[in-house]
Amino acid sequence: MATDLKSHAQGVSLTRFWGGDPRGVCVQVTTKKREPEGAEFFDSVQLTRAQAAALAADLMDFAQSREVEDFGK
Repeated sequence: MATDLKSHAQGVSLTRFWGGDPRGVCVQVTTKKREPEGAEFFDSVQLTRAQAAALAADLMDFAQSREVEDFGK
């Protein structure tokens, strides 16, 4: 069973769900995709709790202008 979670980000929805035994409880982050008028498409990413924690740290670095560029890619 999935559960909608409160999001403080405008245009972003969060859904908690069971990702199975290997992944455990996960979160899906969904945003509306810009498409032709009348069509509704969405982009989403699914994260484990560990992935969500690591991404949250990266986003906090960005929000506080402490991001580090990755030149290895």
